[in-house]
Amino acid sequence: MKFFSNAMFATAVAASGFAAVAAATPAAAQGVNTAFMISEVNSYTPQCRDYPEFEIVGRVSGIVGGSPSRGVTFTGCFPSFGACESWKGPVSGKISGRLIQSQCSYRY
Repeated sequence: MKFFSNAMFATAVAASGFAAVAAATPAAAQGVNTAFMISEVNSYTPQCRDYPEFEIVGRVSGIVGGSPSRGVTFTGCFPSFGACESWKGPVSGKISGRLIQSQCSYRY
């Protein structure tokens, strides 16, 4: 006959709850850091909808490393290729994993 104790059950539940929190924390923290990075880059990226007269489009996309990794894409419009290149370099540096795209081209 098996013996069941409320104290043993409570200990097992608490231990599994702590393990779940510990397992979720790094992923949640990485997700928060990625969200802050995306917000930061978007704050200094001139959005195409706000500058329809700008003829150059810059695109940077890649994988932000961590657990879990996440794909990110940034697009901005610029008055010149020089301005786009100045933006593209630091934004590409924010991609901690694989860089998929980093280009400036004419807007169509």
